[in-house]
Amino acid sequence: MKEKYEFTYTSPEGVKITHEFFADDIHELGYHILQFSRSVGFDYIDMLEFSEPNGAIYRSEVL
Repeated sequence: MKEKYEFTYTSPEGVKITHEFFADDIHELGYHILQFSRSVGFDYIDMLEFSEPNGAIYRSEVL
């Protein structure tokens, strides 16, 4: 089942950036989080980590 997500960032200058998407798994969610982070100006992310209800952990480092 695809879930809808919406991220919003407002810069110090008042510029608002919104990223709305649907994801059906943790990998798609991670991809969109990275895309959003880059679109608002971050060019280095140290680590992104997710876990599922069953305890499975997904981690990406130095992105």
